[in-house]
Amino acid sequence: MNATSLRPPPARTPPPPVRRRRRWPSTGASHYILWALALLVIVGPVVPVVAASLWSTPLYESGGHPTWDNFHTLLTDRGWWTAVTNSVLFAALNTAGSILVGVACALLLTRTDIPGRRVLTTFLLVPVALPGLVLIVGWAAMWTPAGFANSWLEAHTFLSMPVTLYSIPGMALVAMSVASPTVFLLCRGTLLSIDPSLEDAARTSGAGPLRSLLSVSLPLMRPAITNAALLVFALSMEVLGLPLILGFSSEISLISTYLYDHWVNDAEQGLVSAGAVLLLVAVSALLVLRNRLVGDTARFTTTTGKPTGVRILKLGPARWVMAAAIALFLLVFVLVPLAGVFLAAFTSILSPFISPWSVLTLDNFSAVADNPVYTKSIVNSLLIAGIGGALTTVVIAVLSVIAHRSRFRFRGSLQQGMLWPRMMPALVTGMAFFWSFALLDKSGAVRASLWGIGIAFAVRSLALGYSAFYPALAGIGADLDNAARTSGATWWTAMRTIVLRLVAPAMGASYVLLFVAMLNDAEPAVFLVTDDTPVLGLTMLQLAATSIGGTVAALGVIQMVITLLVLGAGRALLGVRPRA
Repeated sequence: MNATSLRPPPARTPPPPVRRRRRWPSTGASHYILWALALLVIVGPVVPVVAASLWSTPLYESGGHPTWDNFHTLLTDRGWWTAVTNSVLFAALNTAGSILVGVACALLLTRTDIPGRRVLTTFLLVPVALPGLVLIVGWAAMWTPAGFANSWLEAHTFLSMPVTLYSIPGMALVAMSVASPTVFLLCRGTLLSIDPSLEDAARTSGAGPLRSLLSVSLPLMRPAITNAALLVFALSMEVLGLPLILGFSSEISLISTYLYDHWVNDAEQGLVSAGAVLLLVAVSALLVLRNRLVGDTARFTTTTGKPTGVRILKLGPARWVMAAAIALFLLVFVLVPLAGVFLAAFTSILSPFISPWSVLTLDNFSAVADNPVYTKSIVNSLLIAGIGGALTTVVIAVLSVIAHRSRFRFRGSLQQGMLWPRMMPALVTGMAFFWSFALLDKSGAVRASLWGIGIAFAVRSLALGYSAFYPALAGIGADLDNAARTSGATWWTAMRTIVLRLVAPAMGASYVLLFVAMLNDAEPAVFLVTDDTPVLGLTMLQLAATSIGGTVAALGVIQMVITLLVLGAGRALLGVRPRA
């Protein structure tokens, strides 16, 4: 019998130690973290403004105590009440004129047969796509008492600009060129959604075409007109560039220039913070007033499906008169100011007594290229708009899917939070981040870098990007990400692999609009810019406030060309169009 030798079992190599996967916060926890961070950045900076208004010394200095002295000094200052009176008058004139022009153009260009409707609509919307400061520079170059167009008319005809631009009515006239296209856009969308059968019912009762339009469709535009009026009024209360350029020589002070002057020249931070708080309260009250005035919007619902079509009202021979009136408005308010910007930029002197062809030059652009402040401003603005716009787009996409595609408990507050910057005046936004950086960053490194300005610009433009992104997100059915969830995907995986991929074109559109907005923004940088971080919008504003020369016009042309190139590329690639 053979004996089987016993052998020890072969040695086994111990398995490599299992590396623990890094555990990320759960979906619910990540929602709470992102929600808290978002509201901290969007709404939180307002708290230091309120604190600065109630503190006896600047927040970056030690000591101090709570006080009402800032508000007392502000409210007993006659200069403040003069600025408030001027601002209310300016806003009322701008709102009334913009509503009249915008609603009339919406009715005529949408519901009547006036010739050239498409061309007139295109030129009417040009100010929406351009930086507002460019048009102001053009108005100053052409329609001021010594302007090129006004001087030429006085020398060769009996006509002239009936209102001096160095006055509150004159500034309101300039503001109308930017605000009336916004009113037009808001009202035009409402007109296109009204079912024409309602007007047909009025006509069967004996009403004529014009009466049915005015008695049926016009009352249904009440929500759009109310929204547009309060939007224009609120924006008029915070405008800074217009009174700095046109109101400075006549010593016309608005709320924005009052705050700007007392911050830059007098360094009264507590007083300015108190004024900013009152301005924010006033704008917030306008939103509450809007809800009260509009009331139940269901009363204005006219159709639950797609309208059967737009009825075109035939005006007869009057259509030529209406078309000529709109063309004249566009010539005076848009085309002539734009021509003034180009003439001032490409001539050594702009005078009606000298032919522009004899003084053509590129010296103004050479002056821009040779000045390091101007070139740095352009580069900084491109960096902020390019990088900041991309990062803001990602933030908007992430916050939007949490707010609209999750069961997060506080998603409603996140939706409202992303719209909050729309109601916050630009000057308040810049001041809020100044005080936030002063408290949280004692070294001043963030404020002294482009990141500080970029964050303020991003929060300022957040509502614009969200408004462009959300409609596409709402059009994606929830069954797609639900199907991924039932297959084992986490919520974040479903959002990343399905939803965000489907809305990638909307993210591109949001990026284009954010790029343009952040490139042209100026007011928030008033409190944040340093000698090393100039930006294009504020540099133009400060230069135009002292003189309207060829250099500022050249900067305006550069700003306008960049804006049009980006919008043109966005429209060609993504179908992006300017929006209100």
